[in-house]
Amino acid sequence: MSEKIQTHYRMTDKVHSQGDFEYHSHDRFEIYYFHSGSCRYLISDSIYDLQQDDIIIMNGLTLHRANPEPGTTYERSVIEFSAEWVSPILKSLNVPELLTPFTKLSNTLFRGVDNDMLNEIKELIRKISLVNDKHIKDEQNEKRLKEGEISSLLIQLLFKIYELSKIRLVRLPPNKSEKTIHVNRVVSWIDKNFDKDITLDNIADNLNISKYYMSRIFKDITGYTIMQYLMSCRINRAKYLLEIYPEKTILDVALESGFENSSHFSRFFRKQMNITPSEYRNRRSVKYKSVSKY
Repeated sequence: MSEKIQTHYRMTDKVHSQGDFEYHSHDRFEIYYFHSGSCRYLISDSIYDLQQDDIIIMNGLTLHRANPEPGTTYERSVIEFSAEWVSPILKSLNVPELLTPFTKLSNTLFRGVDNDMLNEIKELIRKISLVNDKHIKDEQNEKRLKEGEISSLLIQLLFKIYELSKIRLVRLPPNKSEKTIHVNRVVSWIDKNFDKDITLDNIADNLNISKYYMSRIFKDITGYTIMQYLMSCRINRAKYLLEIYPEKTILDVALESGFENSSHFSRFFRKQMNITPSEYRNRRSVKYKSVSKY
């Protein structure tokens, strides 16, 4: 089931530094439930200061990361599921619109949900995780029954999310502080230009902001340097091209992702992913794997 759904219930980490959690993307829809801690969540060019019992639904292809406060305990639940897997099931039940919140609303935060609904959602996440983690014998009937049970529970959860999207959908407005506005501008500019030859001076000149101030506030808000974010964008674009366009050469992928040549790209990719671009392409063509850190 790992290629169809991944589950984590009340996952807890003691945060040591701002670099503990990576920018990442994946080819699944995601339901994220924030239980406790002090955490900013970054999705593309939006920055959310999370509160207890916030729920986020995401199109996982959007670059995102948690940025919990160092020295705090960070607790969350996460469910990722493949639309390709669940869509035929929903269609057979004549309820394809249950994926509408993920396809139409994209990356959205729910806040102020009533306690009864929260408890129902948490219990469904717990049950899905429990069944998904259950070890079964390598028998076709047991695998089929396990997948059926998970599918049934996930559909119940999707009904709750759909109901929530109609009656209590709140998109958290961006923090309007001067620092956050500038960081959002930097992120947005990089997202549009990461495939070009970029320096800090380029960004600062285009946004009419001091290079040193820009670098400092970006690290303060996101926990990453600007260049680290830039390279994350390039790596994620390269991963997408490697998977979706097998006919493209490694040089094509490198240049379209913003790397100066294939050698530089291959060295950096291997350093980040621990495999070569060709190995990554071959593995992903056989079986999708999640690489996210929540």
